[in-house]
Amino acid sequence: MSKASIIALIGGTIEALFTSSNYLFSTKARKRKETLYFKDKTTKQTGRLRQEHKEGPLLKLDEKPKRHRFVSRKRYEFLNKWHEKHPKQLPRFYRYEKCAKVGKRHIDFAFEKGTLSHWHKSRGTVEKNKHGLNRRIASALKAIADFEKGKRQ
Repeated sequence: MSKASIIALIGGTIEALFTSSNYLFSTKARKRKETLYFKDKTTKQTGRLRQEHKEGPLLKLDEKPKRHRFVSRKRYEFLNKWHEKHPKQLPRFYRYEKCAKVGKRHIDFAFEKGTLSHWHKSRGTVEKNKHGLNRRIASALKAIADFEKGKRQ
């Protein structure tokens, strides 16, 4: 596959994934712009738009579909300590932790064929506000494009 074909494929995936119909929730940390999370229900592709982050890509298309869990602050702290001791094991989660609830902490991970990978803990808390969502998505994509353009110059 040519480089142009790969870029077109990625561009199409980005346009298809980062839409209001695929929006799941956002996380927001103090003094940081929101991170928006998405999942295409047909392809199972997941990803996120980070508007402000010190490490890692701002636009993230996950290699493996991510699973999301939403927990209390106390449980979040416990799970992160547990994960440090057992990085290859999946902790026990409760059914109710699958539901995104405003104010909860967020953890995501990939789990395929019994293998845990890509454990990610958000520093912010969950928000589910859909007001102005199309504008917020467009603004995030533009900010990321402007940032990347500035890095190349």
